[in-house]
Amino acid sequence: MLTYKKLFNNPGKLLRFTGLNLFQLRTLVERLEPLWLKAEEERLTRNNRKRRIGGGRKYYLSPIEDKLLLILVFYRAYLNYEVLGLIFNLNASNICRLIKKLSPLVEKAADPTLQFVLKSIKYRKRRLNFEEFARLYPDLLEFIIDSTEQKRQRPKNKKKQKNFYSGKKHQHGFKTQIVVNSTGKIIDVSHTYPARVHDKTLLIKEKTLDKIPPEIKTLMDKGYVKVQKLYPNHAIFIPIKRTRWKKTLTRSEKIKNTKLSKKRIIVEHVFSRMKKYQILFQTYRSKDNDYNRHFRNIASLCNYRLAFKHLDSS
Repeated sequence: MLTYKKLFNNPGKLLRFTGLNLFQLRTLVERLEPLWLKAEEERLTRNNRKRRIGGGRKYYLSPIEDKLLLILVFYRAYLNYEVLGLIFNLNASNICRLIKKLSPLVEKAADPTLQFVLKSIKYRKRRLNFEEFARLYPDLLEFIIDSTEQKRQRPKNKKKQKNFYSGKKHQHGFKTQIVVNSTGKIIDVSHTYPARVHDKTLLIKEKTLDKIPPEIKTLMDKGYVKVQKLYPNHAIFIPIKRTRWKKTLTRSEKIKNTKLSKKRIIVEHVFSRMKKYQILFQTYRSKDNDYNRHFRNIASLCNYRLAFKHLDSS
């Protein structure tokens, strides 16, 4: 049976199993424990509960460290519940219920600011002029926006099959957009859409640029061509694209594209870090409704690890 105690004295294995070192895991446990206790108190004192408080079976994985280890191993390896049950000596149904209870708490513990940063930027900007804002928040002066696709199992519903089919990658999948700053921190995560939705359409539906002040530089790839026409007041930078009438680019245009690519590569590195967690890399097999929650949890874990980068022993 896999437990936190068995990995305590083996930091290499702990890192490979969870993606976190010992210090990061301990700190995350300290943040998660009060959230878990509060959620359990609300569950046990709900109006429709028939048993008394304290009744019912106790958790087999009683330490909060082992509960956190379970969901991190699930994200890191994306094993099915039967295999996880053999590893943690639990029934598959118990594994399922425990992950369902833990998944809403991971983002709150790892990075509770993820859903508020982009919303609060305009508020900060309103109270400060741009020079003061730039001096106080230098990491919020340049954003990179991009979307990623993940393969999913083919839906049984034929109408869903058409909606989720990506003509670009020739597979059924999900598409999610993120906003990243110049240090690689994820500022915002969009809702999840069927893979058929174009990147530019997703950007417009999410109203992402409406949340960003016009003075802040926004970098995008060639999939967002002509977005500048929709938002003429925003500082949007997109690579110059060859067209049917303009088959070659000038040397200065190529240099501009190269400089932009060197800045925009940060978002690709972020996607690479996120997809180290196999739940975002393998074919997605879990419930559709849970996908965005899992995606946000991985994003918050990547931000959490980035915040402790100077203490990372990997």
